[in-house]
Amino acid sequence: MSTFSQRYGYKSSVLQLETASDTLKRRILAAFYKQEFDSYDTIDWTNYTTGIEDMMIEMGVPYEFPKNELIKKRNAEALQKYIMDAKEWYVIFDFIERYFMNSEEDTVEKMRTVFNRILEEEVSGYRIMDKLVVPIVSEHELKALEEAISIPYDSARTHIRKAVDSFSNRKAPDYENTIKDSISAVEAMCCIITENPKATLGDALKKLESKGIKLHKAFQSAMSSLYGYTSDEGGIRHGSIDFAGASSEDAKYMLISCSAFVNYLIEKWEKVK
Repeated sequence: MSTFSQRYGYKSSVLQLETASDTLKRRILAAFYKQEFDSYDTIDWTNYTTGIEDMMIEMGVPYEFPKNELIKKRNAEALQKYIMDAKEWYVIFDFIERYFMNSEEDTVEKMRTVFNRILEEEVSGYRIMDKLVVPIVSEHELKALEEAISIPYDSARTHIRKAVDSFSNRKAPDYENTIKDSISAVEAMCCIITENPKATLGDALKKLESKGIKLHKAFQSAMSSLYGYTSDEGGIRHGSIDFAGASSEDAKYMLISCSAFVNYLIEKWEKVK
């Protein structure tokens, strides 16, 4: 839900891309500290490091062993100073990903919801999907991606996750491989449905109807054209230098479109199986 300032135009609706405001960073850290300090009430940390010190280790920040409350708070202040003073805008997102990689699944599920709400309210151009921070535009796009990376078909799911990894690399995004793996996910799903692991996407699309999946001719032609876009002599799947400058818009369109199409195929297939 949007805030008062967003609904009535007092807060900019322009997405924060390749930047993270101090307010965003402070709110993320405040939510993290609340989660970690609340856990002290149920766990005896006398002989252990806490989640705060664990994250200091992950981020390379010197820490003291938290043998009392004063040291715990001092460590928290040191971690916050490191992140708030960092020159690189993406440090807060590295922090989120490392936190999730080192947390229990129930904590990840809870904090993903909390962090995503903060990112939305702060008009960030990023959202958390699974355990990764990815650039995103709308909740509909996020939903399509979330569904696609959770499908029970290994080959297609692997390609989608690889595409997301390539697209979400904030230091060196790989848009060419984002596009390649996105269309490969569609190809893999079509091969699964048609039970022909060696088929190309073009051939598999033509055989979907024999499995009970009817696509409008224009729809089938459009997907075949996208495949050709990545597979012809100048296409990404051939490693052409002509495509060395694939744009983020191209990559995002292919990732979202292919994820949605994979979900669409599965939904139709489930109805006829």
